[in-house]
Amino acid sequence: MRLRNAVIGLVTFSSVASAAPVSGDEVAETRARVFQSERALTAPSRSGASAIAAGFLRSRGTSEATVGSLRGTEARQGDITHVRFEQYVGGLRVHGAYAKAAVNGRGELIHFIDGTAAAGPVVSARVSESDAVGLALRHLYPELRDTQPAEQSREGNTVSFAGGVFFHRNPTAERVAYAAANGALRTGFLVETWTARSNQLTHTLVSGEGRVLSTESRTANDRYNVFPNDPVKTPQAIVTGAGTGNAQSPIGWLNTSGLTTRLISGNNVRAYLDVDANNAPDTGGTAVTSGDFLAVADLTQAPTTNANRDVSVQNLFYLNNVIHDTLYRYGFNEAGLNFQENNFGKGGAGSDSVDAEAQDGSGTDNANFSTPADGSNPRMQMYLWTGVGTHQVNVQLPVSIAGNYVAQGDGEFGPALTTTGVTGDIVLVNDGVGTTSDGCESIPSGSLTGKIALLDRGVCGFVVKVKNAQLAGAKAAIIANNQGDGVMTMGGADTTITIPSVFVGQTTGATLRSVTGVYGTIRKSPSAPLQRDSSVDSDVVYHEYGHGLTWRMIGSMSGPISGAIGEGMSDVLAVILNNNDRVGEYSASSDLGIRSAPYTNYPRTYGAVTGSGVHFDGEVYGAIGWQLWLNFQAAGVSKDTLMTYLVDGMNYTPAAPYYEHMRDGILQSVANAGNAHRCLVWDAFAKYGVGVGAKATLVRSKGSSVPSVTESFVKPSDCP
Repeated sequence: MRLRNAVIGLVTFSSVASAAPVSGDEVAETRARVFQSERALTAPSRSGASAIAAGFLRSRGTSEATVGSLRGTEARQGDITHVRFEQYVGGLRVHGAYAKAAVNGRGELIHFIDGTAAAGPVVSARVSESDAVGLALRHLYPELRDTQPAEQSREGNTVSFAGGVFFHRNPTAERVAYAAANGALRTGFLVETWTARSNQLTHTLVSGEGRVLSTESRTANDRYNVFPNDPVKTPQAIVTGAGTGNAQSPIGWLNTSGLTTRLISGNNVRAYLDVDANNAPDTGGTAVTSGDFLAVADLTQAPTTNANRDVSVQNLFYLNNVIHDTLYRYGFNEAGLNFQENNFGKGGAGSDSVDAEAQDGSGTDNANFSTPADGSNPRMQMYLWTGVGTHQVNVQLPVSIAGNYVAQGDGEFGPALTTTGVTGDIVLVNDGVGTTSDGCESIPSGSLTGKIALLDRGVCGFVVKVKNAQLAGAKAAIIANNQGDGVMTMGGADTTITIPSVFVGQTTGATLRSVTGVYGTIRKSPSAPLQRDSSVDSDVVYHEYGHGLTWRMIGSMSGPISGAIGEGMSDVLAVILNNNDRVGEYSASSDLGIRSAPYTNYPRTYGAVTGSGVHFDGEVYGAIGWQLWLNFQAAGVSKDTLMTYLVDGMNYTPAAPYYEHMRDGILQSVANAGNAHRCLVWDAFAKYGVGVGAKATLVRSKGSSVPSVTESFVKPSDCP
């Protein structure tokens, strides 16, 4: 059933003292073992798939107690039966423990992922569910440190607590077992919190001794920089829904009653306007009983007009259904834990269609998707985006180029500009390395004193350029695009930057450097630009939905490597389905899109994945996916074939994957189909450093985990 935000009072809390940590209660850091071979792992058998998988575990020396602790569900996909196991010991689910098996029609085990823990006695907890929730809340939300949950209800090993309007739904604490660093199983609590306004869904593991052991964000937050572009690329067109009787949406897309232009619901998605950010449909709109949602957009007006808000909801409903049906055909179906209210007895829990919020009022220039466990409704939040021209470069001299030039500013570092701005000589920077003007190297001290530095984009991060200009005495900085006239809000973090900066297009940069004696002002634009609505941008919607795909079919898509894959794979959906090597051009107001470079001949490889940020690092995986599509097109192989490999490959991919695990999962799917396209896959991965022998690990550095990558551009000897 649907779980909606409970409007209840938040009770006063008292502090819960943490018990002293006990040696060995830290959670073990283990990775699943993947078993695969060019030949089957087991001989043909007439036994069931679950029994075949259990027999394989026994043959590997797994204890009978561990084998007996697994609970499996089977789903058939073509000639392959997939088995997903969860592990329960002492009546408790073992947190993070799982196994996945694939058995072919001959009863041969062809792939196995073993992420199980050794079964044994489970050490009891010394704190309660209420204590665990209190600890998690204080750890995650300091503003709630003076609150304490009041127990509401219990179902099995899970307790639900009063959450108030701060939470999308009440916090819960599930009593679980977990494998500790010393190998023992201990009782702990998996606390789930899901905020109402910011849509942050977090799983916090609390030990039975009262320590927060780990947190895992299950919300994919996507920030997008802003670029200019034409108002719209394609006109609106009236399309027809899927109808009934098809495999993807058997009862069609639309419910039969209770529909308005601001609330459209069906079996796959419930789309609604949420300007007030309360995670419930806004009032207003017009009742619709005909099934026709035909609002006409006027993109010369703000997206907040009545008609454009109606367009936002109907477009978001349509795009969610399109991506649902598309991915269903490729294997993200009920047994794959997809998003539907009614699963029609085909597997999965159901009751988990997407809550898609158009023009969500909790932020701007963003979108996100939270993925709870199967059986709970995920939530997609789509925001309005700041349009192009938040700032200007006003040139006063020389007269030949005088005027206002479009810019973006007020990024993630440095002080904000006012409409008065900063005035001075605008000078091209030469950092002393050849004739470059990128500012990536030290600039001679004092050479920019009192000047506005003009630098080129590229080679290094924005904060490096602006900081180097500041150290050379500059009072402000202008960075010019080196890949077109798109402008963007610059990302990065450096609290020591004290000068403002703006970003301009390539043509503007060329104009500023074409003459000498340039004098002008960088400033905030006197009037705000027209916003953009991401709900009408299929790239952004498909990207967000892709996070749900990978969280459900693979799991643990967080952290510096797995999180990057999640971002990259979401881009892969958009670029392949839309046959375009750039993502989010409309929302970003730019032909370049929201990434640092187009995916065709993308310049970075696996070795450049350093943990600098999941979006930036994820571009490498996006480039691999785009190269896969180029390879398949060149070989005359269909998009449907490639997409089936990509989705089906997730059945053979361990949770918390690295790039090589994604590659191997796809190769296993290709092998199941006869291996005809094996070298097309190897070629794409090897081009970007994920060839034979490529391997990543996470190493501890300064208190955090960072990737350490050994890249390889080698293909198997039989691949040309």
